Amino acid sequence: MQVILNKKEKEDLVAKLYHDGKPIRYIAQQAHLSFGTIGKIIRRMNGLDNDEIMSNDMRGKSKSSQAMNLFLHGKRPVEVAIELDLSASEIEEMQQEYWVLTKLDELALVYMEIRNHLDLFLNLFHVMKINKMINEKDIETVLKYAVDLPSLENKFRSLANTVLDLEIKKKELSVQLVDLAQVINQYQGVIDNKKQTS
Repeated sequence: MQVILNKKEKEDLVAKLYHDGKPIRYIAQQAHLSFGTIGKIIRRMNGLDNDEIMSNDMRGKSKSSQAMNLFLHGKRPVEVAIELDLSASEIEEMQQEYWVLTKLDELALVYMEIRNHLDLFLNLFHVMKINKMINEKDIETVLKYAVDLPSLENKFRSLANTVLDLEIKKKELSVQLVDLAQVINQYQGVIDNKKQTS
């Protein structure tokens, strides 16, 4: 049997799931609310009224213009998608257009190249952030090593091969040392026998 929640309980559930980072689709399934209603609850939680962001004169504009306005006011893509009832691919395209219009067109190009590996770039960012390497000097150092990476990899391989060669030589010399020790022991035995017989 399913528990029926009142309006306040649904809003509290939306707030909790939103703050837990759950996707809007999941929140909609759990709270049995539409994306638009969830968007209104989230905006109200953030202290924003619909009219603050989307003025009446924007309502008559195209979805693209409305999206640009929402991005301009700091809205995340998922919030824009909910507000305007747009698909992920439409939002992605509009966000890239926004970046171009706000002179972040290079970011749009970079995003297009790395979007399938974005998690790796975010991991790199988080590692740098954890290690407090987010200042200009540290980023320049990372870039310097990134440029030198192929050369460093070659040096590493070369050093690894040298270490391997030295380990092999060491084993060979250890065997020779054992052989020499046996020969010395044999000669010492011969010398000791000669001393006893003389």
